[in-house]
Amino acid sequence: MQIELISRKRWQGRVSAALMFENEPRPLGIEPAGFQRVVLMNESFNGKFSETTAGIDALKRRLIISGLGKRSEFELDRVRVAVARLLSRAGEFAESELGLLMPKAGAVKVKPERFVEAVVEGAILSSYRFSRYRQLKPEEQKVVKRLVLVYNSDEELKQAKSAVAEAERRCAAVCYVRDLVNEPAANKAPLKIAELAKELTVPERIEVRVLDKAVLEEMGMNGILAVGQGSRNPPCLVQLTYTPKGKSKGTLIFVGKGICFDSGGLSLKNAQQMENMKDDMAGAATVFGIFKYLQEADLPYTVVGLTPLAENMPDGSAQKVGDIIRHYNGKTVEVANTDAEGRLILADALAYGATMKPDLMIDIATLTGACVVALGNECAGLLGNDAQTIARLISLGKEQGELFWELPLIERYRSHMKSEVADLKNIGKPMNAGTIIGGLFLSEFVPGEVKWVHIDIAGTAFTSEPRDYCPAGATGIPLRTLLSLLKNR
Repeated sequence: MQIELISRKRWQGRVSAALMFENEPRPLGIEPAGFQRVVLMNESFNGKFSETTAGIDALKRRLIISGLGKRSEFELDRVRVAVARLLSRAGEFAESELGLLMPKAGAVKVKPERFVEAVVEGAILSSYRFSRYRQLKPEEQKVVKRLVLVYNSDEELKQAKSAVAEAERRCAAVCYVRDLVNEPAANKAPLKIAELAKELTVPERIEVRVLDKAVLEEMGMNGILAVGQGSRNPPCLVQLTYTPKGKSKGTLIFVGKGICFDSGGLSLKNAQQMENMKDDMAGAATVFGIFKYLQEADLPYTVVGLTPLAENMPDGSAQKVGDIIRHYNGKTVEVANTDAEGRLILADALAYGATMKPDLMIDIATLTGACVVALGNECAGLLGNDAQTIARLISLGKEQGELFWELPLIERYRSHMKSEVADLKNIGKPMNAGTIIGGLFLSEFVPGEVKWVHIDIAGTAFTSEPRDYCPAGATGIPLRTLLSLLKNR
């Protein structure tokens, strides 16, 4: 998707578009006299959210309008959805270029730069397609390839340029994550992903280090090693470090679960459960996406990414139920179910990250099916010991259209993980607070003085059907929220 900016007096395109609040006399960016000369195909259209209509003006040029809903219910994410609907409607007319008439400053109660960022994100993210292994259908090729943002004045246009560039960088990172997650598991074994991660290197800014099997053995990263021992593709851990130009104002660590394919191990999943398990590295992909964005960013913090990568396979050498693992921090874990493997690799990474004494550590993982049961497939779960960051993520997520909800770390549930032969088991009671148990397990590897938040994206990382501005497949959630946290910390 090509994004351009132009002033109203220079716009000569034959198809324009606008956004409209429900029950208001005209769309944003259109003067009363101009709209009076427009003939709409659907005269009952009144700007209801997610609905569109098209019309012809006095010069026989096409105008497409997308509804934002009631002004009193306005949220920034409605702009992304409305723009996605505009592009879809334009595609029905086989239009390759569209000029969006931008509202005048003050017409919407949101900063102009936030508004245009949402426009760009809705356009680019809705246009994403993972098509490298198939031919596009004829109707899929009828898409808008050039979106022109039409401003009332050169001054407004000038002020919008930096916001457009920022949104394009965020979208590039999201699409990068989507590509990684959508890629078939055969093409993303742990060391292959590690090689891709090396491409994120920026001299004197981003360093990428790959801790291979031999290094993991030396360090005592036995959780990662145990999960990966059933695959012919050895595990590894990728450590990325962003160093600011000046004095660092603190250290933030992002840990991403990287199970490159999850068969369940000897606790084997059935065929249906295994169908989308190429997405079980979405947490790691999110961390890589952060560093994709950081390649061109200028932030005052040290940012560290830790992505343990392994395949969970049922080979003859795979870990067995009843095995005991001694993790990086010395704690022992009885493996009661080999399909609760994500927490085993995260345990080592979290314990290792804690030794760096970060100001904040966040892990991202497709951890529990129980989170999908509790919150559905459009809301991620949050657990941790940092109430302020949890509240901030919920607030920022709402702005980004990425939903979060906090679940409690109930201390008395720790007894569910009691083991007679180790410090704890890797699962709790059947059908009983699975997401909370996952969070409690991870907390065993995070010292109490370290601020920590766990994000369970089991339901939100992948969608089987298109929604809003996300095609079927990987969503890239929660990358935009985490980038917003970095930018606004």
